[in-house]
Amino acid sequence: MHVLIGLIFDALILGLIAHWVLGFIPTLQNDHVEKARAFLEKLYPPFIELVRTKIKPILKKQDGGEIDFSPLVLILILAVAKKLAFFVF
Repeated sequence: MHVLIGLIFDALILGLIAHWVLGFIPTLQNDHVEKARAFLEKLYPPFIELVRTKIKPILKKQDGGEIDFSPLVLILILAVAKKLAFFVF
C-alpha cells in the first residue's frame, strides 16, 4: 500500500514539475509534447489557482512580469500530504 501511495504522489509532483517547465517552452510541433501539455493544462491549473488565491505573485519585475510561487507551494503541500498518507496508512 505504501508503494502505491508513494507512486501516486510522486507522479503528481513530477507532473506538476513538468507542467511548470512546459510553461516556459514555446509551442512545439511535436504532437506527443502538445498532448502532454494539454493533459497537464486540464489537470493542474485548478489546483494552482486555488493556491494562487491565498498566495499572490510576490515580485513584480520591471518588464511587468511576476514571480509566482504557487507551483512550489503546491509541491510542498503534496509532499506533506504524502508524508501524512504514509503516517495514516
